[in-house]
Amino acid sequence: MDYSGSPRAPGGGGRAFPIHALSAALGEDVLDHPEEHGFGECDAETMEQLRRVRGAPGAKVRIYRALPPRVGQINRGDWVTLSKDYAGQYAMRDDVAANDWPIVQAEVPACTVFSDGRDLDGYGYDGPSLAGLRDQGGAGGGAAAGAGTPWEEDQE
Repeated sequence: MDYSGSPRAPGGGGRAFPIHALSAALGEDVLDHPEEHGFGECDAETMEQLRRVRGAPGAKVRIYRALPPRVGQINRGDWVTLSKDYAGQYAMRDDVAANDWPIVQAEVPACTVFSDGRDLDGYGYDGPSLAGLRDQGGAGGGAAAGAGTPWEEDQE
């Protein structure tokens, strides 16, 4: 099943930039006054994470993705978000909450998450594949325990 969506998410090597360098690319005040850069009201979790990793490529950031049940994997080139609430919008399949897709999450270095500068909600993941991620709740499918941080295991 193809769940990747279109267009392709931003990643390294293109016209995108890592989120730890967002201020350098879009202006030093973009994280303090995103509304002045045409982004409107921004999600609080997203803004907290962006501010925390500013200038720190190795700092960990939590990414989220809504996926079909039992997929549990985020791949290089996938769209991700820094907000569980925003991921929940993509998890909704219809008016019945039980039909919503699960939301998975992982903690990854900021240098693996890229922005194309179009908005502060959607990002591209450009790190190693993250398999075995479990539903973190917030949408259909129920919640399972576990933070889903296989990136650290892959690096050992």
